[in-house]
Amino acid sequence: MLKQYLERSAHALKDGALKVYNADFMNRQTEFVVAKVSSKQDLSRWVKGSDRDIGGFSDVWIDTTKSGHAKFHGYISQKLPEDKRFKRSGYAMVRTRDPRSNLLGDGSWDSSLFRYLAIRVKADRRKYFVNLKSGSLIPTDIYQHLLPIRTPGQWETVVIPFNMFTLTSNSVIVASQPSMASTSMETVGFSVSDRKEGPFCLEFAWIKAFNSNRTFGECLRLPYTAELTWKTDFARLDKTN
Repeated sequence: MLKQYLERSAHALKDGALKVYNADFMNRQTEFVVAKVSSKQDLSRWVKGSDRDIGGFSDVWIDTTKSGHAKFHGYISQKLPEDKRFKRSGYAMVRTRDPRSNLLGDGSWDSSLFRYLAIRVKADRRKYFVNLKSGSLIPTDIYQHLLPIRTPGQWETVVIPFNMFTLTSNSVIVASQPSMASTSMETVGFSVSDRKEGPFCLEFAWIKAFNSNRTFGECLRLPYTAELTWKTDFARLDKTN
């Protein structure tokens, strides 16, 4: 255990040094890889779940494709568990594992330094959510946003401003909507629960936190104009898998 703790600490120290080395003026980063998914070792840091965990019948897997992408797929079943307390069923999810502590902290990351979450993704026509978990005293608190797929069956880059995520608890929107504890982001993942029987498949090549040339977290470095919006900042990403 001590050896693993020290290894995690050495890895965190190396990552921290690289961030400082690659940062520009005022330590402003343009991007940060939230989760790597190009190998089986990367995907070993992910967990999966479905209603089968509570007696349901949905299946879920996360695999590496031949192209080095992650594949979240399975089958959503609407069949109810035998436990009569459950009135509906049919969901599946994947997410990164909870961060593990080291000498430099708890392994969480800071989204306040960035304006957007960007995902290179190819999905079917089902309804998916992007899920973020930040430091919270309530384990069921998850910040969610619908994954806005424009071209089902084709690769595209989805960009979501961090301030557009909505706080939910057990899939119910929380009325008060407190801000994320953005300096201690813990996990990122996807879920599908559209109450439709059948298979599902979502591939993703990377998940990154981004600043455009005009932003530094929530701060605008330069004003936007009608011709220069956040969408134009990420046009180049649609060409990268």
